[in-house]
Amino acid sequence: MKLSAIDPSAARNSGRDRGSMVALLLAAFLIALAFASGHRATSDLTWPPYMDFDRDASFAQSILDGHYGEDPLYRDEVLWFTPLVFTMEAFIVKATGVSIQVLQARGGAFLNLLGPIAFFLLVWRMFNPLIAVVALWAQLYLLPGQEPGWAVATYSPWLLPMMFSQGLFYLMVIALLGSIRTSAWPVWMGMGAGAGVLFLAHAAPAMILVGMVAIHLIRAMFTAWRAGDRAGLLAHVKCALASAIAFIVITLPLTWYVVGYYGLDQVNRIPSAYTYTPLSLRHLQLFLFHNVSLFNLIAGIGVVALFRGKGQASRPVMRSWVLLALFLGFFGYMAVTLGLHYGIELPMAVPTFHFYFYLKAALAIGFAHIVVRSVERAWQYLRRKRDDRGIATGTTWTLAAVILLQTVLGYPAYANRPDLVDTRQRCMVRMADTGATDMCYFMRDQLPWEAVVLCDDELSIWVLMASARKTVATNASMANPYVLPAPREQARAGMFAGLEAPAPEMDSLLQAYDVTYLLIRRSEAEKYPERGRWFPHLVHRNEGYLLYSRN
Repeated sequence: MKLSAIDPSAARNSGRDRGSMVALLLAAFLIALAFASGHRATSDLTWPPYMDFDRDASFAQSILDGHYGEDPLYRDEVLWFTPLVFTMEAFIVKATGVSIQVLQARGGAFLNLLGPIAFFLLVWRMFNPLIAVVALWAQLYLLPGQEPGWAVATYSPWLLPMMFSQGLFYLMVIALLGSIRTSAWPVWMGMGAGAGVLFLAHAAPAMILVGMVAIHLIRAMFTAWRAGDRAGLLAHVKCALASAIAFIVITLPLTWYVVGYYGLDQVNRIPSAYTYTPLSLRHLQLFLFHNVSLFNLIAGIGVVALFRGKGQASRPVMRSWVLLALFLGFFGYMAVTLGLHYGIELPMAVPTFHFYFYLKAALAIGFAHIVVRSVERAWQYLRRKRDDRGIATGTTWTLAAVILLQTVLGYPAYANRPDLVDTRQRCMVRMADTGATDMCYFMRDQLPWEAVVLCDDELSIWVLMASARKTVATNASMANPYVLPAPREQARAGMFAGLEAPAPEMDSLLQAYDVTYLLIRRSEAEKYPERGRWFPHLVHRNEGYLLYSRN
């Protein structure tokens, strides 16, 4: 009986299927392990760690109180922050009955899983399943190091807009890879709408994505024009217009206010001027500490390698991704520097570390590209004769063994990294201040929406902000960027001076800002002898704080 010859293509397909299955199983294992560490760190928390969460909570509460579009902290001001995440929080709170703070503290462990899942799918779509799983491994277990989760594109259980929105960015890049192949305007209208949704989640990844879309469409229009392809040129012009119109319409829940009401005039540049410490020239040693490593060397070589070559849509997409992140990050840093030292005010949108965040994601892809190709070539050398199936199998199991070994050995350090341990400790400190949490909930539940509370800078972010009740002035880094902070800070200082000693302007100041309540620490009660004249009624007290009213 004559045996049929083995079909080489069938053997290759069998190897690919095996590699895909191994990659999927490894990805599930890596993501599940990362989730376990995040869930363990957050499952018993009742309050989130940073004042960023209190800002989001104030906007979410404004929706629950029926006041979407208003600034929850400053009377007569309007929405200024990207609304997708806090709107999502409001709907979840409404549907489940869980408090906003518990959702913020625990929900990120689940919702932020979109990031690694979408990242894995993106790299698979760009290259192949082996590169995808190595990139995922790098993103989850090699990238974070000692840096906070909000500074690097990895999985973190903290429900910050920058962490959640990365998953949407990766999904939109997948959509862009598919859209590149067509000049049908409805497809590009969908791209514009998706970019608009991403913008509502966070401005930084949307800026990168919009730049990527623009680069492709401008290049396509230029190519058609040079070739004399009038129909092609017109088709791509339609695509650009459709994409732009969809983006404008979808972003109206935010741009209606920041463009229509404020004219994008950021008079408070402090929030955008924040510089992540390792990214400042004064702290170059800290930057080198986090970035001079074998991993980043390999990753950098890989990113440069991905810039080379033609024919794959993934390569120009990677080029535009990396170059836009570099340009936008550098421009933001120069805007801060020129404004601080020379008074030159360039347009600013978001702090520069958001673009560092997406450069880190690109480094994970570059690292995976080099590692997979190196292992493949090693197996080609060992086999010497052409054996595609054997090379694919050897590469797959070698990478699987390395990933499993490093992950298992490094997991104890990973599960106790600063992003989990130190940030959890911040939550515990906040939870321990039961007076602050009690007062916050009291103001949220008992004070009317239009109430204006006079308090100092620290209390405005530690106690008042999450309640979504108004104040005279809050920390400028968390305040409305379209409202000048100095006049409000001066007015607050004048009011507190009027509580310490008689001041003729006290009544006019209180009336100018419609102040109705005073929040102070119990330890400071004796510091303000004039308090009884202006705020005679005690509304609420606990072990740490006192709340008085004027009426």
